[in-house]
Amino acid sequence: MEPKTVLHRFPLYVLVSLAIFMLDSCFSSFNSSEEVMAYLEKNYPEQRIVLSDEYETTRGLSNDIRIWTFTLSDYPKDTFHVASYINSYPFPMMKNQHGIIDDFEKVVILRRAKEFEHGPLKKFDALTRRLWTHFPVSDFSLKPARLELRTVDDIWRAKDLIDAFEQFLGEKRLTDEVQYYLRMYMQGPCYDLGHGGSVPPSDNESIDKSSKKKGCYIERQIYFAVNQQELCQQFYNDVMEFHQLMVSYGNGVNKETSQAWAENQLRLVKLLPDLPSEEKRDSLLKLLVVQDDYVSSVFIDTGMKPYMLVTLSKKEESPGSYNLFFTYPQLHAFCLRSGLQVQGSGDHFKVKGVDGMHYEFSAQFYKEKKGAIGFDEDVCYYLRNGSKVLVKNFSSPYECISDALVHRITGRNVKRMVVNGQISLNR
Repeated sequence: MEPKTVLHRFPLYVLVSLAIFMLDSCFSSFNSSEEVMAYLEKNYPEQRIVLSDEYETTRGLSNDIRIWTFTLSDYPKDTFHVASYINSYPFPMMKNQHGIIDDFEKVVILRRAKEFEHGPLKKFDALTRRLWTHFPVSDFSLKPARLELRTVDDIWRAKDLIDAFEQFLGEKRLTDEVQYYLRMYMQGPCYDLGHGGSVPPSDNESIDKSSKKKGCYIERQIYFAVNQQELCQQFYNDVMEFHQLMVSYGNGVNKETSQAWAENQLRLVKLLPDLPSEEKRDSLLKLLVVQDDYVSSVFIDTGMKPYMLVTLSKKEESPGSYNLFFTYPQLHAFCLRSGLQVQGSGDHFKVKGVDGMHYEFSAQFYKEKKGAIGFDEDVCYYLRNGSKVLVKNFSSPYECISDALVHRITGRNVKRMVVNGQISLNR
């Protein structure tokens, strides 16, 4: 009975073997040593190249790779790797993609980084030296270095450090490969004001899932051809804006630095009308949180320094008029500055308004509609004498607390507090 079963299955084995043979004949094979050498000669002309006779081969379900070592006459300190690879796409075992890569960039940068650490880095002060970090190593590529900053002054220290290393690197062909991330974990409260991002708008909004205890952070990426001066100023603005929205201090931000930053932003705004070209105007706009065209924020003078940065939005139904909006922590602070008794913290508090009503606000009173696009279906509300009051016609989570509501609670006209010279508001 057993032999009969085997004979019955024999045609199936033949078909499977034939299919494997046919598929295998279509798969890519490793490049030869001659082809690898031709690749190196094309990429590194005018170099004396020595390619090793030996190689290492690794095979996997989706990836096969064969690696040689090689040297270049202009880089006697370095030993490089070159690989012929075969990848599967879109299904495992297809092995239908192939190519050749090398790790020239990574090897040279890592070697120069060690030389930098034993030389120029020692000339910096201790506060700057502590920012330096090693580049992560990953096979044939070099991952961006992550410089973890603590204070706003560290932003400029990091820039000086990167400028020095880039100058020390001295390899034009490497400049588009070296990348950095500047990251700063934020001190003080970190409420989810943006519902989906825990920091003010920037290039990178996220919570570090691998390090939740550190809380939220602001991050900027420095890469080839980016204007580092502009990027660092934008990073500085991000940090200042964060503490403005949270009405908090930390990361080197205090009352004095906040007020100085606000006054500098207002000074730059005044320069805009006199700039001779659109290019210079656009360049300056990149450095501003406050703008004079399509304004997103304005400073108000509450009678206490520093100025408070609040969100500004044009009212579509009434051309030429505007609304100002507060975050929950800003309303909390504004009520205290207005002499009202407030119970709770910036993300959930109660206050008795000058109108005799009892109000309750919470970041949890913003309900995001799952799967919805935009904010049209989200719900934002507050409690007045215990009853839910829905906020209507808001276009972002930052527009739940309007100046009209602030006026009703505190009796103060916020529009009259806008610092002169920013924008002409209907009052």
